[in-house]
Amino acid sequence: MKTIFYLFALAGLILATSCGGEDTEKAGAPQTLDAARKVLQEKRKALQVLKKEIAATEAIVAKLDPKSNEKSGTPVTTAKVETKDFNHYVEVQGNVVPSEDPGTASSETGGRIALLKVKEGDYVEKGALIAQINMESIKKSIAQLDESLSLAETMYKRQENLWKQKIGSEVQYLQAKSQVESLLKNKESLTYELSKADVYAPTSGYIDRVLAKEGEMAGPGTPIAQILNTRSLKVVAAVPEIYLGTVKRGEKVVLKFPALNEEQNGRVTTISRSINPANRTFEVEASISSKNGLLKPNLLATMLVNDFAVKNAIVVPDQLIMQDVSGANYVMVLEGDKAVKKLVTMGRGYRNETIITAGLNGEEILLIKGARQVSDGDLVEVLSE
Repeated sequence: MKTIFYLFALAGLILATSCGGEDTEKAGAPQTLDAARKVLQEKRKALQVLKKEIAATEAIVAKLDPKSNEKSGTPVTTAKVETKDFNHYVEVQGNVVPSEDPGTASSETGGRIALLKVKEGDYVEKGALIAQINMESIKKSIAQLDESLSLAETMYKRQENLWKQKIGSEVQYLQAKSQVESLLKNKESLTYELSKADVYAPTSGYIDRVLAKEGEMAGPGTPIAQILNTRSLKVVAAVPEIYLGTVKRGEKVVLKFPALNEEQNGRVTTISRSINPANRTFEVEASISSKNGLLKPNLLATMLVNDFAVKNAIVVPDQLIMQDVSGANYVMVLEGDKAVKKLVTMGRGYRNETIITAGLNGEEILLIKGARQVSDGDLVEVLSE
């Protein structure tokens, strides 16, 4: 009751002061300097009295409601400082290429292409039939040769029998024998030429291009089809010469394929022995898996070469590292219920994360959301995510 009475009295005083101000305005403003100073002095005395009464009333309210005096902190979220293995990578552009040079199925003899058994995109095994060359003229020559050989063999057998009976001359016997041998060699030569009618795949892979058409003439060495072995691929990248001492044969690399949003691990298989004088780079090759034919030759790739690594490093996201007016780097950490500014020394950074080499011991609690809204010593309220 006493408190309520006091509040009503305070309200009455404020109302009276307000009404007094309205009466003064109605009576008019002071017309002289002395009068104005006198009015100002009276107002200041009234204000001091009012402040004392307000303070007394606040004390009463605080006594009746202790929670009303509690200060609320700035809402923040937190996370423990992360300690992990840190790796820095050099990213260089490269291309997917076949591990083996493209194979070309070519004709070994001249003639018209009688049969073409493949089309672009077909997969063929090594030794598979690609095409056949029309060799009718050779076949006819062999048939005629067989007739002549049959007659020559008959004459040779007769001369041999006569010679055994000491009939006839030795010259006739040797001529018949020589005739048979000559015809056999001619047949062997023609048979070999006939075997060239079939064009086979020199390697396993996919038909990348068909270079001739069925019915066209082909000469010795004419390419019929080009074959790519896309099951065995590699990435070739040009690495700046400053990393020559960093890249090692057998080292693991990360290979990314932006067009497919794919990545895989590989190993460095070959390092060029020379520097390209035009762009001061050296070639690095890494073997990869074809992903069941998903990766294609000439596909753009990114090779990530690890040039720096630290075990159990204190790593902080870049967005949590701030800089004061003096240029010093710092992070905000939680100590008790207050935000505390910690000066830090930054090391290498990669992909929005930076190593902290000094200033943190790995046990701190970082302020995440709200870290930029507080100052050193500010009261904070930790929110649960």
